[in-house]
Amino acid sequence: MSAGNPTTRIVRRRELSPTATADFEGKPPPVFFESMNLENLLNHLEDARPSIVADLAEDGTPPARYLIGQELGSGSIGQVIEARDQHLGRQVAIKILHDGEGLSRDGIARFIAEAQITAQLEHPSVVPVHEIGIMPGGMPYFSMKLVKGRSLSDIINHLRVGDRETRRHYNHLARLRLFQRICQGLAYAHAKGVVHRDLKPDNIFLGEFGEVQIMDWGLAKTIKSTLPNFDEDPVSTVRMASGMNTFGGAIAGTPAYMSPEQARGEFMRIGPQSDVFALGLILAELVTLVRVYRQPTFQATLEATRRTDREVDIRKLAPLATFSHGVDRVVRKATQPNIMLRYEHAGELSSDIAKLIEEQLPPSSLKRSLAPAQEEYGAERASARKAPLVPLAPPSAPPPAAAPPPALPRSVLWFGAGFLSAAALFALWFMSNMPV
Repeated sequence: MSAGNPTTRIVRRRELSPTATADFEGKPPPVFFESMNLENLLNHLEDARPSIVADLAEDGTPPARYLIGQELGSGSIGQVIEARDQHLGRQVAIKILHDGEGLSRDGIARFIAEAQITAQLEHPSVVPVHEIGIMPGGMPYFSMKLVKGRSLSDIINHLRVGDRETRRHYNHLARLRLFQRICQGLAYAHAKGVVHRDLKPDNIFLGEFGEVQIMDWGLAKTIKSTLPNFDEDPVSTVRMASGMNTFGGAIAGTPAYMSPEQARGEFMRIGPQSDVFALGLILAELVTLVRVYRQPTFQATLEATRRTDREVDIRKLAPLATFSHGVDRVVRKATQPNIMLRYEHAGELSSDIAKLIEEQLPPSSLKRSLAPAQEEYGAERASARKAPLVPLAPPSAPPPAAAPPPALPRSVLWFGAGFLSAAALFALWFMSNMPV
């Protein structure tokens, strides 16, 4: 893998001026690693690697690009650490592949393919990848957005124990909206020809500002696009270029969220419907707060998943739980044991979730009753803006004062005065003749 190895060739980038352009004759620009095997790609990355250090230099030398921070997580083949990007002044997450004796050529290829797949899925619900490179020790790494927030698993656990703030923030409607955003991210992946294969609450993060990020695409499988007329290029990886795009029937994933075909190792049958099954299990848990497969051991859970012979009925799963009308129907369709009876891909599932959300919004009749008035008001404003200006008329003379009301006839006035005088005389006579 070194630059001096005669069996490999260093592929250097052609120097271009800042204003240079390339003409691909109407075809998509070529992906450089499609014509490179794994060794050539690693050699290219090593040639272009930036420096990574644990501490700032004190001798005045140019600073390394990444300043390593604390560990965020660790797995069987690698770890994720927080780092400071010195060039762009931002915090990032770096995933590093462990250097061990058991690490195979195929394992390195899978790691690089994970970075390439994640980077090519440019969607708001997929964590962005910034860069791929080689560590000073020779192991590959890739940097990505640092997501600060909570996993979906953590949110479900807080809902289970009755955390008041979490329940207030994630009511039934909010949970459906959150789930729809997960489906939208997977729908894009399926359209690009990618199956995640390890969907679970632990791999879904919610950022502090509402971001929904689907993480850990290390087990992803590339397939044909689910949309025949999709106008974006399919995902390409170094595994495809090196003829390693297969897992040979190995069972990989998390048993509690596997589809039956995945649990049985039926690799050729695994497709978007397998992700749909996992999404159905996640939806059932999100609305009932009860995990579908709760066996005590890995093997017992795997066996239960393999023997699945009926769809998930959340009314039986959690008889006392309350959930939105129609959710049980969606879960049943998503978790059908028969692949052909499930949603074809996550986009179809997302559409049904959108309908459930719309049913919980204010009645559409109210919107329709307000629409005509809003249209009329808008039309009046538009006509007022388009009407030509008319000069004001000169001021006119004030209108004549109104005529006073006609006076009463004099005979009527004399009659009223005489009547009042007679009444006064009668009152005096009556009071003088009263007994004492």
